[in-house]
Amino acid sequence: MLLDFLLPPVCLACRHLLRAPVAGGVPPLCSRCAPELAPLDPAARRLGDIEACFLYEGPLARAVTRLKFAGELELAGPLGRLLAHAPVWREGWDLVAPVPLHWRRALARGYNQAALLSRWAAREAPNGARVRPRLLHRVRATSPQTELDRPARRDNLAGAIAVRSGRSLAGLRVLVVDDVTTTGSTLTACLDVVRAAGAARAAGLALLRAAL
Repeated sequence: MLLDFLLPPVCLACRHLLRAPVAGGVPPLCSRCAPELAPLDPAARRLGDIEACFLYEGPLARAVTRLKFAGELELAGPLGRLLAHAPVWREGWDLVAPVPLHWRRALARGYNQAALLSRWAAREAPNGARVRPRLLHRVRATSPQTELDRPARRDNLAGAIAVRSGRSLAGLRVLVVDDVTTTGSTLTACLDVVRAAGAARAAGLALLRAAL
């Protein structure tokens, strides 16, 4: 109760105070913003080995944009905790790896939003998997995926992501986390190198899925 008094829950979208804390797995949204929420149909949440929780629309899309580009790091906690309730966590994971940024982009932004979301999600997820924010890295800079069509996205990422030298993943189960997935090209590129490093199981998880 004291924590709620000192840090009262606020709406992710409009920052208005909420009357009461929301249940785990439910986005903290006010009565005006909640109707705009766009959850994915359960049957459409998983495409291959990549799971997403919500559509890239409405208040969560705005919140992720503010986290990534406006430096509103306080949004990482509530957004990351939403990820912790994705069904894929039930499989049990040894390691959680965020999708990496190239060092120049990370330096310009000051943080990797996928790493922030991973830490918050793993903190609340039931199996307590270890987060390894530096497990993967960008070997080279790439063009923003949002500027490319599906085939160009695959080509753009060819050879761009790698497991850091000396890291063996033999027999481990690795979950790779990102904020937004569209075609799945970025997460797929990460899963490919994780599997090539010997992982026994690899899957991807994103908070939002955007339409191309």
